[in-house]
Amino acid sequence: MGPINAPALAELSRLLEQPGHHLLPDAVWVSGQAEVFKHLRDVQALSLGPELTDAVLCPDCMSGAIRPEQVAHGSQIGLRAYCGECGWVPLAKERARLWQASPAKVADWLNASLGLRSRYPVTEIVNGVLWHLGEREYKRHRHSLFFGCQLAANQADVDGALGKASAPGMDLTLTTSDITVLQSGRLGRRLLVPLRAVAQLRKGSLVIENLEAYVDGLAPLVVSDETSLRLLETKRVALIGGAEVSLSPQVFKFLKVLLDADGDEVHKRQIAAALEIPDTFRFADIKKRHPEVFETFVQSDQKGNYWLHPDYMLSEGG
Repeated sequence: MGPINAPALAELSRLLEQPGHHLLPDAVWVSGQAEVFKHLRDVQALSLGPELTDAVLCPDCMSGAIRPEQVAHGSQIGLRAYCGECGWVPLAKERARLWQASPAKVADWLNASLGLRSRYPVTEIVNGVLWHLGEREYKRHRHSLFFGCQLAANQADVDGALGKASAPGMDLTLTTSDITVLQSGRLGRRLLVPLRAVAQLRKGSLVIENLEAYVDGLAPLVVSDETSLRLLETKRVALIGGAEVSLSPQVFKFLKVLLDADGDEVHKRQIAAALEIPDTFRFADIKKRHPEVFETFVQSDQKGNYWLHPDYMLSEGG
């Protein structure tokens, strides 16, 4: 599950910057990010909200958009929608209601991973935007640590709350917000650290590394969101959401064959020859090593032909 942690944290960070932290049910179940969202559900960073979505794909024909509605079955309330092709279709709540990311969950993870839980409870100090995590000493100076999201739209409130909750110059805020946007505003004088620059998502918790470098002003504040195969041949990694995903030799060879084909279709017999395996191989057996890599970069006609997603073809300059 390790390689999926980085894109999962990137997607979680993106969701926390959306109004209401909402995610459409179709994105959870039928998008190319389904594996990422499954991981976020498994670690309880993504939960089912109370609101119905406006429209979903019909789960029977997967072609028409249908509008969920509640229907009474005796004392029970169920969900259904009408499809022009299929008629009335029952809907599971997981496919009809909006999913929601939880910033409070992230704040709780940070409180624990920074070793603060035994002494400091997490305190929400700007509703839905800013949480106080606790106090921690760096080089004999006590810093107040915070987690924040959607800071750009709430700069005045956040700046005021930080001023009241910490000594001058002693606040440090981990955030999913874009630091470059904030640097020219009210929060530009605050110490803001991109969450993804210091955090790794592992087994339902966050591991924090290298935070001291930000306190010392030695680390860059910009986090890359690059998704590409730019480093495939030099480092044998794929970049997804700025994170390097190390590839097994077999997956590297698979992608290299498609990259060399320059966007043309490649039959599985040719891929099998390059991988030195029987041409009866099952694509699913290779994909399961790095599902998020294949969902991002590889396309197929389900008839044994594969090609590289055109968005990720390398230019001649690399």
